[in-house]
Amino acid sequence: MYQVTGQAKLTFDEPIENLRDVLNYAVRTYGDHTAYRFRRQPGGDVLERSYRQTKADIDAFGTGLMSLSETPGQERIVTIGANAYEWVVSANAALFGAGLSIPIDRQLPASEVLLLTRRSRATIFVYHHGHTEIAAYVAANNPAIRHFILMKEAAGMTLPDDPRFMLMDDICRQGQTLLEQGDTRFTEHLIDTETMAALIFTSGTTSAAKGVMLSHRNIAANVVQAMRTLKIRPGKERAISVLPLHHTFENTVGIYMFWAYGVTICFMDGLRYLSENLREHKITMIISVPLLVENIYRQIIRSAEKKGKLKTINRLIPILNMLQKIGLDLKRRLFHEIHDALGGELWLSVVGAAAVDRKILEFFNGIGITCWAGYGLTEASPVVAACSQDMNILGSVGRPLAGITCAIDDPHGRDIEHAGEILVKGDNVMLGYFENDEATQEVLVDGWLRTGDIGYFDEHDCLFITGRAKSMIVFANGKKAFPEEIETLLNHVPGVAESMVWGELNQREDVDVAALIKLDRENLPVTGEDAIRKYLLAEVAKINAGMPVFRHIKHMLFTEDDLVKTTTLKVRRSEQQQIINAALADRQTVLAKCHGYRLKDGRIV
Repeated sequence: MYQVTGQAKLTFDEPIENLRDVLNYAVRTYGDHTAYRFRRQPGGDVLERSYRQTKADIDAFGTGLMSLSETPGQERIVTIGANAYEWVVSANAALFGAGLSIPIDRQLPASEVLLLTRRSRATIFVYHHGHTEIAAYVAANNPAIRHFILMKEAAGMTLPDDPRFMLMDDICRQGQTLLEQGDTRFTEHLIDTETMAALIFTSGTTSAAKGVMLSHRNIAANVVQAMRTLKIRPGKERAISVLPLHHTFENTVGIYMFWAYGVTICFMDGLRYLSENLREHKITMIISVPLLVENIYRQIIRSAEKKGKLKTINRLIPILNMLQKIGLDLKRRLFHEIHDALGGELWLSVVGAAAVDRKILEFFNGIGITCWAGYGLTEASPVVAACSQDMNILGSVGRPLAGITCAIDDPHGRDIEHAGEILVKGDNVMLGYFENDEATQEVLVDGWLRTGDIGYFDEHDCLFITGRAKSMIVFANGKKAFPEEIETLLNHVPGVAESMVWGELNQREDVDVAALIKLDRENLPVTGEDAIRKYLLAEVAKINAGMPVFRHIKHMLFTEDDLVKTTTLKVRRSEQQQIINAALADRQTVLAKCHGYRLKDGRIV
């Protein structure tokens, strides 16, 4: 196998062994600098908390939780809800001493939340007011949970007439009183860095959700690995929190790495307020997923087209790229209208969770917004590799972070023809899967984490991801195709919002490439059902002309229905295929007879 170990590019020698150490370092270094900015509701007053205040709030809540506990330090604490300052306080009170932290996907239905509370054997349930009904449902069906704690009351809310329900504010006040009386059970709690500290359930895009067990050492190591690799301006950045906090990308990067860098973290009022929040908070950096970056890109392109400036922008970008190479950077000045619409301060976007279209990365870098693509997975706490100030090869996900070793399960592994499964080794690799030894043994082999992702290294030792092993299409002749590559081609077609490609078994016992296209009606160059169908079939034919015959798209459906997604906006392929298969069964037909048909409300028409 071919191996690459990430090398430190920056010096960071702080003795960080656990996540409390990260916050203590932030308090020592940044103290009264603003750690969080947020509103209770859109249009309300902006509230701020410094790093020192954040630590005080976590200490108060953690001490209050310990006073409620029959087994202090042993509670299993669920945190669920929209991104909020109280979410951060709750999760870290658990991690710093109150017990095990169990962040749960805020978009799950009540029945699945209940199932996860039972699987994890939760004893405390901390929830946002938007999850009041789910909290009531769980309370009625899981008597093992002793306390249900509401983060913040909304206008007109009252707690249920149930002694298990209480307010976070009340617990914080109780904890503060105990702290003032000298209670140090929480603040001096000895953290075991090697045992499970967080139980994070995966999104299950390719299989049922697994419980990933992460230790303090895992997550703290990932913070240090980033600090020794990625350069941003300590104490000077403002980031907006967009991705859900239960997801490890937002959790590790958007909380702990940002703490270590002294970033001011601004909670978004909601996706429809994103542009407004970027401007008012003067955001300098954002961590996001490809679909969000693609949406911002489309808005910029649409606005430029309406103003008749798109051709000028496209002509200027290569010229300005050349000028930048000789030390003359005029991008932000000449593209100031675009930058002003994004707040005027945004200079960095870190994109992870899935592959991002190289064309979009080139555009953002071309207008003066640096884009670093990264790669990671929950099982690695999660960041494995990232582009950086030292090496930003567009289309790649950069080199492994300092101290992380990546390998390609192929003797060569240095080009796409020798792509293989990506293996990872480092202190950031998980302990294993919760109560699932069989699954753990499948992925933790001889000290390596088998990621299930396929990739290769280039001559600069930058990692390129070609796809997931489980979604890879294997033909009868042994040749392979990666859906992600074909989806990128489809997504370039005007009027295509996104797509999903898969392998469909045919009557010859071989596999045909099939595609589901979601329309972006605003950008379709034609109108009318027949015209849209003919247009899409013609565009598919053009794409096929540029690919080997065995990779040709043989079957195409189109839709305006939302595709089934995770909270990080990845398509749930198996669930989306189930919808298509059910629609075919309902029509009593096969996909080969529906080329160019529409999928509407779960039916093929």
